[in-house]
Amino acid sequence: MKFLFVPTHNSIYDIPWALQSMGYTVDVLESAPFDPNNSVVEQNEYLTAHLENNLYNFVISYLFIPAVSDICAKFNIPYISWTYDSPLTALFTPPVFHNTNYTFIFDKMQCKRLTDAGVPHIFHMPLAVNLERTGCLDITEEDEHLFSHDISFVGGLYENNTYNALIQAFPENLQLKLKLYLVQNMCHWESSRNWPELPQDCLDFLFSQTDISSWNQTSLLNDTTYLGLLFFPRKLAELERVTVLNTLAQDFDVHLYTKSPTNFLQNVNTHTSVDYYTVMNKIFYLSKINLNVTLSSIETGVPQRILDIMGCGGFVLTNYQEEIEDLFVIGKEIEVFRNIDELREKCAYYLSHEKERLTIAMKGYKKVRDSFSYQHQLKKIISIVQEDLK
Repeated sequence: MKFLFVPTHNSIYDIPWALQSMGYTVDVLESAPFDPNNSVVEQNEYLTAHLENNLYNFVISYLFIPAVSDICAKFNIPYISWTYDSPLTALFTPPVFHNTNYTFIFDKMQCKRLTDAGVPHIFHMPLAVNLERTGCLDITEEDEHLFSHDISFVGGLYENNTYNALIQAFPENLQLKLKLYLVQNMCHWESSRNWPELPQDCLDFLFSQTDISSWNQTSLLNDTTYLGLLFFPRKLAELERVTVLNTLAQDFDVHLYTKSPTNFLQNVNTHTSVDYYTVMNKIFYLSKINLNVTLSSIETGVPQRILDIMGCGGFVLTNYQEEIEDLFVIGKEIEVFRNIDELREKCAYYLSHEKERLTIAMKGYKKVRDSFSYQHQLKKIISIVQEDLK
């Protein structure tokens, strides 16, 4: 079988690497990475010409790219996409209904929303890790000096968000209503948090002030849901991540690697962002505790960051997500917190119980090695598609 891999913005190349390791022929489209939310005529024409001159059994990409879906439907070529983001608004546009799509999504709730809308060929598929890459660690004495932390977090603080940009434009009574959602939901990880909706009076205010009719380009999300997702999850993530880091830094040695400004942090050891393919894996391996704080728009799924850490043999302490219990044994392969108090308690416990911490990290690595390698997951994806095409 022959695959054409279409690169997307911010995506890695583990899919084509894994397919080649499985014995398949894979071409990588030599164009600028596609943006699922922005169709570029020149890119579309290049892909069209490439498919006219080459024969492929499948086109495959990270995320769902509507323009690629349209082109594959034109050529009647099965298009496989594997989405690691939520929400990916491109999934809620008309091209998702093409029968040539085979759309794999890591979050069960996002998957259910599309299935309930009648979208064909929607499948839930947890994410994967390239163990050959994450396992190729050349740890030097300098690395041990630089990255041997008690607690570390690698990631952004989501300070660039719509809420911050627009909150001052609302009258005080509507500001209070928007802030109420944040207060009620911040740092509550006990159960799944459903996609938020922007209050109707806030929506009405926006329409009264400017033409926002072009903001929502989807066909399956109403304006209140679309704008709720635009306003709340990233702001909530900003508040939660700052709160988590500041709370832990009161009692522990905490290190943050980020591109974000850090002026809201106190006693946190801050560092610039690091390379995803190399240095980040060393931090995961050498840190005693690796934190994960999931974007709240990921309702039930297990984000890529968790698998990345486990694939390095790192110990993960993450906020609770419903699907973690489907994939891992909590307390034996991974650890979770459901509120700030539990987070603080588990940091203290595992920093003073090294054997238990290392045992969990080892068992977590074995689980992803056996069940969540790219080869393992892609084998399932290909089997599902081939079975449908019979």
